[in-house]
Amino acid sequence: MTDLAELVPFELDRLADEADYAVIGPVDGRTRVLHTDQPPYGAVCHIERDFGDGRLTGCTAFLISPTRLLTAGHCIMSPIRKRLGLPHLAKRIRVSPGRAAETVMPFGSQWAQSWRANPAYVLRPTALDDVAIIDLPRPFSPSPGFFRLASPDAKDFEQIRARLLLHISGYPADKPQGTQWEHAERLDRVDPRQLLYSVDTCPGHSGAPVWIRRTPDAPAEVIAVHTSGPRPHSEGAWGCRPGVPLAPAGLFNRGVRITPTLKRLVDSGFGTAK
Repeated sequence: MTDLAELVPFELDRLADEADYAVIGPVDGRTRVLHTDQPPYGAVCHIERDFGDGRLTGCTAFLISPTRLLTAGHCIMSPIRKRLGLPHLAKRIRVSPGRAAETVMPFGSQWAQSWRANPAYVLRPTALDDVAIIDLPRPFSPSPGFFRLASPDAKDFEQIRARLLLHISGYPADKPQGTQWEHAERLDRVDPRQLLYSVDTCPGHSGAPVWIRRTPDAPAEVIAVHTSGPRPHSEGAWGCRPGVPLAPAGLFNRGVRITPTLKRLVDSGFGTAK
């Protein structure tokens, strides 16, 4: 997708968003990624977790090296399952880069070797620490590529907010099994450890990369990990299935920022492997 943000003043873009403020707005802004074997989409991975009952459930992750992925902490350690008294730690994880459909996996798939959540998230699951690492036993061949992590400073974020689009691509559960979907919108707000945005997502997108391109031909830079949306409607996630209304104005999706501190933690592998 070519960034067109420079052609539209930020204030006009925000006015336009007033008609498209929901997690899934009046028109679903997500588009299906058809060429998932091309960068950067090949590095976006469908992960399937087995929490001990033999069933595989989906989430999203992304490669940051030939054998390491980043994802949301709750994708491998589910607080919801824990509250329900169910097994909440993933026992097996299957990784499929650039998956395009239920049976279309251009780079194949493999079972992860180890996985671990941010130690702070293990001690106290909060949205600010909701990240995890997955390690593979071997690189994929051919290589799907991997993302570069970036830690913009305050001045850089001003430029990103004014000129660029945030892209999120992943595997939402409301779409056909194993299909990858992308949307891009402006950055709404920068907090010290989170980004807030109106990029359309649904459950299953958790763990997806939030990336920018400095120019249309520049490589993708991941600046956050998508982790959550607003508190859901009583019938489920806003706009993510028939009958569930759109989100009211002022609610946003969130991602954990790739701060220098978090990047150092990720580079260290969060300590001892599982």
